[in-house]
Amino acid sequence: MINRRFSGFSVLLCFVIGCGSGSAVTGKVTFADGEALTVGKVMFTNGSVTAFGTLNAKGEYRMGTKKAGDGVPAGTYQVYITEALVPGEKFTTKDDEGNTFIPLVLAIDPKFTAAAKSGLTCEVKGKTTFNIPVEKPPANYNPFPTQDAVVPRKAD
Repeated sequence: MINRRFSGFSVLLCFVIGCGSGSAVTGKVTFADGEALTVGKVMFTNGSVTAFGTLNAKGEYRMGTKKAGDGVPAGTYQVYITEALVPGEKFTTKDDEGNTFIPLVLAIDPKFTAAAKSGLTCEVKGKTTFNIPVEKPPANYNPFPTQDAVVPRKAD
């Protein structure tokens, strides 16, 4: 009787807190000059599993599949970054009524925003530290090739 209760409790506990199927994966995202990327999410994907980690003010992240930090199953993952947006002051515009708009623009080279283009992979075999070097957008990068993409227009 006690063995069944203990066994049932063990199964319930495993279900509630997890059975250790994921390994801790942490790291930091930085530019070549050492500056940390402090906005965005690091994403891991391998076709069947997707994991994420939100960047903090130091550029650090902790990966998880359901919540940040709950771990990642063993495997090889393509890595990319989403939501790395900052105010783009150099693209500030005004609408017809004089309202100022400062759009959000990518803080990183666009190639890092797609798994297939980033060139980043991480192999998770156990507790893993994966630091990610990124680049700033190219000097000629224009996220708004037409003015209509920046300035909201009134409906006629």
